[in-house]
Amino acid sequence: MAIDPVDLWRLVIARQSWRLRSARLRKKAEEARVKGRLRLAQALYRRYLRLRPDDPISWYVLGQVYRDRHRPTLAEPCYHHALTLAPDYWRVHAALGRFLRSTGRAREAHAAFTRAVALGANEQTRRALLDLSAPGLRPDADAAPGAATIWIDIADLLIFLRDNRHPSGIQRVQLELLRQAISRPGLAAIITTMPWDRRIWCLSPSRIAAMLQLLDSKGGGTEAIREVIKDVLETAAEAEPQSGLVLFQPGAFWIGGGNPPLHHRVRAAGMKVVPLIHDLIPVRMPEVCVPELVEEFSVALGEAAHSFDAIIANSAHTAADIGAFMARHGYPLVPVVAVPLAHRLAEAPPGAPVWTRQIASLRDKPFVLCVGTIEPRKNQILLLQVWESLLEQGLEPPLLVIAGKRGWLTDQFDAELEWSPALRKRVRIMSDLSDAEIETLYTQCLFTAFPSLAEGWGLPVGESLARGRVCVCSNRDSMPEVGGAAAITIDPLDVPAAAAVFRRLLFTPGALREAEQTLRENFRPRGWPEVTEAMFTALAGLAGQPGGGLAAPLLRPGIRYRPSSRFEDDWPEPFAFQPRLMLAEGWWKPGPEGAFMAGDRATLHLAVTEDGELGLRFVAREPAEVSAGGVTLSLTLAQPGGMLIVPVKAGRLRLELRARTGLGPEVPPGVWLTAVELRRVSL
Repeated sequence: MAIDPVDLWRLVIARQSWRLRSARLRKKAEEARVKGRLRLAQALYRRYLRLRPDDPISWYVLGQVYRDRHRPTLAEPCYHHALTLAPDYWRVHAALGRFLRSTGRAREAHAAFTRAVALGANEQTRRALLDLSAPGLRPDADAAPGAATIWIDIADLLIFLRDNRHPSGIQRVQLELLRQAISRPGLAAIITTMPWDRRIWCLSPSRIAAMLQLLDSKGGGTEAIREVIKDVLETAAEAEPQSGLVLFQPGAFWIGGGNPPLHHRVRAAGMKVVPLIHDLIPVRMPEVCVPELVEEFSVALGEAAHSFDAIIANSAHTAADIGAFMARHGYPLVPVVAVPLAHRLAEAPPGAPVWTRQIASLRDKPFVLCVGTIEPRKNQILLLQVWESLLEQGLEPPLLVIAGKRGWLTDQFDAELEWSPALRKRVRIMSDLSDAEIETLYTQCLFTAFPSLAEGWGLPVGESLARGRVCVCSNRDSMPEVGGAAAITIDPLDVPAAAAVFRRLLFTPGALREAEQTLRENFRPRGWPEVTEAMFTALAGLAGQPGGGLAAPLLRPGIRYRPSSRFEDDWPEPFAFQPRLMLAEGWWKPGPEGAFMAGDRATLHLAVTEDGELGLRFVAREPAEVSAGGVTLSLTLAQPGGMLIVPVKAGRLRLELRARTGLGPEVPPGVWLTAVELRRVSL
């Protein structure tokens, strides 16, 4: 284990004969600083440092004293001298970062905070770095919502495109919404948010258009697209929520674990919150998802469902799922509008086939295509079993091409493929294909297969049919809705029945031509302009209407509520009670220690069932005072934890909290809220 350089320095000076004399001087200097006698503290620290010029901590603290006395030209050299003595001491890098931020030198502050975080800085410093990484460093003139009544949040799309070359279903929907919005100026503003952050930034339409152009030509996940996204964010402008407008979140609203502070703020301003929900699969079928996704999605949905003013669903099936879910868990009943998605991969007509090196081996060969991420829910294992069945019957099926990246929980799929050498010769797995390559495979395959166990919509079904290719798809969820009479549906768990369908299409003369004729007679593809128009019409209908009420957790006596998602057995079922909703403003995202106060003020928004005493448990890492409702709690190093008891009346509460330490207003007070409980008052 590495030794902190400052600890090492302390071990060395402990052996010096003049240690006690200088230590007394340093103690007096610190006492003067804590009491606010900064002029005296400055003089004492300077005397001390003449005796101990190799003490990095005191150089750093002297810098803090100069900063608090508004002498920046004297403060900065102290920080740099401390770093010369202890270059790996993260606290000095963090203090320098705060100083640079306060003097408007954001880029230098970002570098200092980055170094501090790399050296193991605390949560306050990590949050300071996050804040400096936030959008809006150099706002563009056109980064303004103007008269737009619909604000489209693309935060999760920007996160996805930084590291992923090709967009998947949810991202494709957002990209098409963006293209439609940009083509009709004034219809909607494009905005972004950050996890567990109340702020909103409006993005420049011209820079978003440049990002889309680069994405179309080069794809995502490249250094070029990361630079463009950085430019998009830096040129954003912070926007204030306004009454009568609509915040539309068409992507993965649960990314980052949800955002109650944002929803609280926009609804308090009279703004509507509307998500596009693509499916409830992590809740309805958790066994086909990784546990981390199930937990993150469930917690975020459990909280956000209290703030939705309406919901847009991507299919009639998803709309019915949502309605049943909301009713089952007692959420407010809000309008759920089904807007089925488009069938086409893109609006542009298909061009000539693009036989790149990656797919060139398929040219002039018959193959059946399955597009989708390899994971249990997509159920590609059924296709392996069908192909194996055809081989066992003495037939020679064509190649099965699975076009999709590897997802999670693929062990069973891999084992099935490994078990049969004959099957491996008939299966090709192709990942990281471009849109042009996918387009080529769609137009050149015999037909497609999509035996998914669960889908909110099922884009590959529509994409296949829109290209004139028959699709054999699951008879579950929304997939019959996507394909209608043009698709051939199967039970995704019945291998013999599915094998019979594939045998007929592949080996019965005229069967595939007959299915293609049925497709031509029964299928009308729906395009993105039609879908976008329906969504924007539904959203525009909400604009101008009165805002909904704010969600407030209802506390009952005798139960200790933890404002954290990981507090052993105290965390309730996510759809029964959501304690984090009480963290209205002034809190960082809760962690294992509780909810950290982001500044010297914070608000709790809650309700209590009866008159009593509200017990608020706090823990601090330095001496601090916390007050609310005229009551004050003192926390010391000897007793860093304690309970603040506040008398309350039954009903809704908006409780203002204040905290302070001797470290000054620039430093968060280092106080965590760890539990809340309502106590009955004894007569």
